[in-house]
Amino acid sequence: MESFTREADMLDPIVSGRHKFTSLRTRWESFFEVQTSQGVVDLIFAVFLPSRVNERETWGAHPIQERSSLDALTALSPKLSEPQGFPTMSTVEIADRARISPSHLRQKVLPHLVDLGWVERSGKSHWRARHLHKCPTSSIYAIEVKRSDWQRALMQATSHTRFANKTYVAMDASRIPRSPESLEGAMRFTGVGMISVSADNQRSPVSVVIEAKKKSPSSVDRLLVAERLLAIRSSGGNAGEMSHVFGQWVTTSSGPDPRRSMV
Repeated sequence: MESFTREADMLDPIVSGRHKFTSLRTRWESFFEVQTSQGVVDLIFAVFLPSRVNERETWGAHPIQERSSLDALTALSPKLSEPQGFPTMSTVEIADRARISPSHLRQKVLPHLVDLGWVERSGKSHWRARHLHKCPTSSIYAIEVKRSDWQRALMQATSHTRFANKTYVAMDASRIPRSPESLEGAMRFTGVGMISVSADNQRSPVSVVIEAKKKSPSSVDRLLVAERLLAIRSSGGNAGEMSHVFGQWVTTSSGPDPRRSMV
């Protein structure tokens, strides 16, 4: 059975064959090497909500890519139990809610949110949110790509379940264990699915071996990944910042496989 020589070669077949594990009628967009709070995801498929993206463009509000900034904005946002309108809060009050030092908020975080168009200053040490923050995506699927070593791939993929609606490990079909009892048990326990990617022209390029469990995460990890996806999308690219992946240096680009060697 033919096999892949590089993990990067598996990406294009997965993108081309995504209809095997995503809905056909939904507009999915693909992103590579996305940084999360737990590491880098090889491949993400996401569905954006046009109304929320357009709303932000009207406001002039930009993606929030730092965890501390999201925590501060969440602290400033009105609660369901509070009357309508955005409350004005002091730096100390925000610090208490967001668990961030007042000095860091005052010097870095809140001024950055002002620059991004999400917050406005009210007096010397008081702040107010300008807009209600909403997640710009409705669905996120995360794919961890490995030629072999499903145990390592599963360990990395499990962290993606904190933000993804579905998480898969994609492996070279020729390297998936022939007696997958332990593999299936571990996958089903974590809720992570398995995708087989074949280099053999006589076989289907992509097939789902184990279906992933669908989840509805609503954590800050989810918001952070969604914001970073929107930032990549807004830049006109489809990959994260330059990083060392698949054994070579790569950088942001566009197209089905954005990896380009810098060497």
